[in-house]
Amino acid sequence: MNFLKLFMLTVFLTISSNNVFSAGSSSDSKNTKTKSLAYLSAEKLINKKQFSDAIIKLNEALVMDSKDADIYNYLGFSHRKLGKMEKAAFFYNKALNINPKHKGALEYQGEMFLTLNEIGKAEENLKKLDKICFLGCSEFDKLKKSIIDKKSGKKSSY
Repeated sequence: MNFLKLFMLTVFLTISSNNVFSAGSSSDSKNTKTKSLAYLSAEKLINKKQFSDAIIKLNEALVMDSKDADIYNYLGFSHRKLGKMEKAAFFYNKALNINPKHKGALEYQGEMFLTLNEIGKAEENLKKLDKICFLGCSEFDKLKKSIIDKKSGKKSSY
């Protein structure tokens, strides 16, 4: 009987600890809540490059949680992809005010800086990522490659 209780407890803890987080958003928050359906829908739209529709869903997600850095990061990303750099900058700053170590926001903001030919600012973000990612991370690698590409005259694909 004790074995059955232990087994059931293990199953329960395993199931309840499997929360949904976006891989692309690079959330480093310590909360363990799941993302809203609007956020998950926005993420799918972003993956399909449907940025205007994603913005609508992300704004719906803000109603549920106005303190989620991932939402602001994706709002910045979507606006950047639509060429709206002022709005992108606003949302990246919001994400980083909530979580200054948000790897995704630092990377994407760095990409925005490169688009605006502000290489020095992108390099500042790279230094921040280097401190945060002491064991390495994809955000650091991507931004570093984009900076190298920019300096050599290539266009970033990100």
